[in-house]
Amino acid sequence: MVEHYYRNVHAVVFVYDVTKMASFLNLKNWIEECNGHAVPALVPKVLVGNKCDLRDQIQVPSSMALKFADAHNMLLFETSAKDPKESQNVESIFMCLACRLKAHKSLLYRDMERQGKGQKIELAPASGNKNACPC
Repeated sequence: MVEHYYRNVHAVVFVYDVTKMASFLNLKNWIEECNGHAVPALVPKVLVGNKCDLRDQIQVPSSMALKFADAHNMLLFETSAKDPKESQNVESIFMCLACRLKAHKSLLYRDMERQGKGQKIELAPASGNKNACPC
């Protein structure tokens, strides 16, 4: 993939098709590519198995996907973007990422303060002249 897709990345979502084993097996290559572009280890990553509504065509068992997700320190979600009964999982994916990003941001700011890299801005009290330009 192009280098600029990885620049300043805040989260990564790896998606595979549960009805195609080749899609799942190719995840290793995508993870290696992601790691090759220096995506920090603290960047939240999730694994998403899509098309779980096609139950009679599933080739990737949930247990296999869960082992893979655990081995790569990712959460696993199985969903169907097409089936309304499964679509709440799509929202769950992004809510989970939002929570992890918020937690990561808090840790980042805490670490910056400890290292003295954070900037504190103190505001002076407003002047008594109401006609003065606030700039």
